[in-house]
Amino acid sequence: MNTFSHIPANVISLAQRIAAAENKPLFPPLDKTAFQAAAKPLFFADQLNPFEHIGANPSWFEVPENIGRLIYRTDNGAPLSIVGDKYAIVQNSDLQATVAEAAEAALPRHALQDIELKEFTSKGGKYTRFEYTFPALGADIRQLNGNSTQLKFRIGIVNGFGGSSIRGFAGAYDLVCTNGLILGEFETSAYRHTKGFNPLKLGAFLEAEAAKYLERVHVWQAWARKEITAEQAESTLEAAGMSGKRVKSMMQQFEAEAQTRGATVWALYSALTYYSSHNSEAFSVRNSGAVDNVAATLDKREREVASIIRTEAFQRLAA
Repeated sequence: MNTFSHIPANVISLAQRIAAAENKPLFPPLDKTAFQAAAKPLFFADQLNPFEHIGANPSWFEVPENIGRLIYRTDNGAPLSIVGDKYAIVQNSDLQATVAEAAEAALPRHALQDIELKEFTSKGGKYTRFEYTFPALGADIRQLNGNSTQLKFRIGIVNGFGGSSIRGFAGAYDLVCTNGLILGEFETSAYRHTKGFNPLKLGAFLEAEAAKYLERVHVWQAWARKEITAEQAESTLEAAGMSGKRVKSMMQQFEAEAQTRGATVWALYSALTYYSSHNSEAFSVRNSGAVDNVAATLDKREREVASIIRTEAFQRLAA
């Protein structure tokens, strides 16, 4: 996949020359999530029903800021949410700079080559997510059947404009399958959108997660060697709180993963991460044909999977 397919070649070439001249890594610039958000006041009419008198021109009064303000996109004027007076907008461009600085500080020089960008939005941009992956910081996991699967490190940000916090995450992608399974025991760092938000804390979190990457690889490798039965996998999912219908679908996915990976903890984890990274026939996102909700729903599934991984039942299975 060409990471820069949406950006003019002359712009990329200039960015590459500048990065090379300054001996700095090139982080692809944001595109889909690069829009700016701003706030403006709300108003209400002096009539309970403005349509009661056709042709009437009601007077409009400003809503006090402590009751609510409108957050909107400056590129297309689309409304995103209504927030209170303590809400502070944090732009994705500022978060991107924090992520880039953290990665440059934490990762070895050889890892900062051919960096790739992935971006996702939901609800017209109310939910945004961007992440950088590092192909040069790869790792091989030897699976029970003898085949290897390759991982690459990633870090990123979830940022919402109203109704959500800012979260940093770290993990990896599994590259053996075209479905691009999302891996990683996601440690998240959540911050509210307030005037006291300090991006340096987010940078410190990302640096710490980058340092833990090799530790994570050793854990995943152990999972890939730990053989389990279908009965153990099913009872673990049930003990972790998964419902009966979802367990049935997950066990079908586990069987599919076990065919290529071996019947292991790793295969069970891959089944879970398939669920958290795909709007598929097996795990469809409800009403996604009518509502822009896929990215936000998959993010929610990721957090659900992270909770399952932390349960005593799963940890006992993986030990």
